[in-house]
Amino acid sequence: MEQEPNRFETGWDSQEVSRTARSVERIAAGWGDRSQAIKVLRVLCHLTEEEPDRLKPDGDPDQWGFLATEVLGGMVRFNTPGADQWSKDHEKAKNRMKAHWPTIEKTWQRQAATIADGLEAEGLSLQPRLHRAEGGGTGKSNRYGFQFDNPNGMTESARPTEIDLLRVAQVHYRRAHISGNRFVRWLWSRSFDLAGWGGRIYLAFAFAALLGVVSITWIYLIGMSAAGTALTFLKAGLGILLILSASWLVFGWLVRLTIDRVTLAPAFLDPLSKETNYLLEVRESPEAQGNAISLVRYVANCPLCGAHGRDKIHVGSGRLEFFGRLVGRCDRAPNAHVFSFDHVTQRGRFLR
Repeated sequence: MEQEPNRFETGWDSQEVSRTARSVERIAAGWGDRSQAIKVLRVLCHLTEEEPDRLKPDGDPDQWGFLATEVLGGMVRFNTPGADQWSKDHEKAKNRMKAHWPTIEKTWQRQAATIADGLEAEGLSLQPRLHRAEGGGTGKSNRYGFQFDNPNGMTESARPTEIDLLRVAQVHYRRAHISGNRFVRWLWSRSFDLAGWGGRIYLAFAFAALLGVVSITWIYLIGMSAAGTALTFLKAGLGILLILSASWLVFGWLVRLTIDRVTLAPAFLDPLSKETNYLLEVRESPEAQGNAISLVRYVANCPLCGAHGRDKIHVGSGRLEFFGRLVGRCDRAPNAHVFSFDHVTQRGRFLR
């Protein structure tokens, strides 16, 4: 995380930095994580919003960023016990900040897609990165803050509109935080490389499911051939139909994931989590140099609901009307505000 400062191509914009910090704090608040490390991150966002010029890349390096005493002292915002004393006890604040920082970095890396998509959805072009400036010399303390990239030099007014020239409502999906028990969070924080052990487990599971279905169906077919009456034959046929239907409900996601590269996650994950509408998605993984399966969740703002439709669109089944497709449905009007879903472009258009 220790990277060289990056200067804006279009110059430093204090207001844009302040808006970005405010948005990151709002995104972090939505994670539902009440740990001390996340409180520290949110305080750092508050301080950046209030004094953005302290992170100016071309300023005095010895004055860049915020001291540990300033950050931890700001935790009185969250009624943290002892926070009012941390701004006075330099050594205690310094040690606590060093302990929290690795956790903050890991969380930031895990939530990078959520942060980037959330900022883009709000029309903000800056891309923040955590940064710690080492004190280095005697009497100098580490300083903490963000560095900001503006690769495209885009401003909010220059961003593409969400409504095209035909006035057809469009939505922009973004990856959202996933919460739940430890197992769900563990699945979400990792991608399963299909070229490695994850792929072998996937194939073994798929083969076992296929072998089981074929074996049971074969047994029923033998029973049908030996049926002495029409009623026995119909019962055996009904048994096969029920087995195939149940097998599709349990293992159908394997087929859909293989064909479509994205599908609704197995239903057994829903009771383990606070949210539903999880997806399994096959994406190219630069780290694995191949494909990997990831557990994801997408949300979007409903353009038809206006200010009341923020994060209200979730991806679900197309049902009979859009059979075989995943669509976005607004929680406020799930049968009226329906949008297409493209997991590659993360865009959708109004369907009805």
